[in-house]
Amino acid sequence: MSGAAPEPEPARAKWNRRYGARPARPLADPPAEWLWENRSLVAGSPGRRALDVACGAGRNALFLAGLGFEVDAVDVSDVAVDRLRAAVRERSLSVDARRLDLERDPLPRSDYDLIVQIDYLQRDLFGSLQRALAPAGVLVVETVTRAHVEQLGRRFDLRFVLEPGELLRAFPELEVLRYEEGVAERSGRPRAMASLVAQRPNGPTARRAVRLRGPCCSPS
Repeated sequence: MSGAAPEPEPARAKWNRRYGARPARPLADPPAEWLWENRSLVAGSPGRRALDVACGAGRNALFLAGLGFEVDAVDVSDVAVDRLRAAVRERSLSVDARRLDLERDPLPRSDYDLIVQIDYLQRDLFGSLQRALAPAGVLVVETVTRAHVEQLGRRFDLRFVLEPGELLRAFPELEVLRYEEGVAERSGRPRAMASLVAQRPNGPTARRAVRLRGPCCSPS
């Protein structure tokens, strides 16, 4: 019997299986807490084109479309994208939902006024996300940190967790508007998160705000 580790499940099959096991909901889930908390910065974006990266079933894309954005929403899962398309048809919102494998396919080519990426980490996308922003465009990112495993004791693939302060340093071309790192309440339970709002230069910027939420390592 071979002692080799099993091959990891392809991302498309994994997420199709997970979304397929979840019942479709008649009403959209509320947007991510970090996006909602920063809705004043988001609503103040200078234009109206948005990209939702790894959109899942589309809670953030639907929220942004409700604010008046024209939204491109991409995800690897056919099941998730089909559910989002159905929700868009029911609500007559401006969302172009498409299946995209971000590990193989490039981001859509456009100048976005807003890009949202929640609960997803792919480090080789950092540069593409910066370049996809229009002048004065805003980037909203949040995902888990190593403290989620080491301090909260949660199970998580360490390839997809941020190191302390990593997100703060990930987008050197952008102006940080708000950054928080530490334990936050997300979907009714504590999670160790790094959360960023940043803006491409050549437009109005807000004062840099960096805050640690709770027990965590310094981002410096």
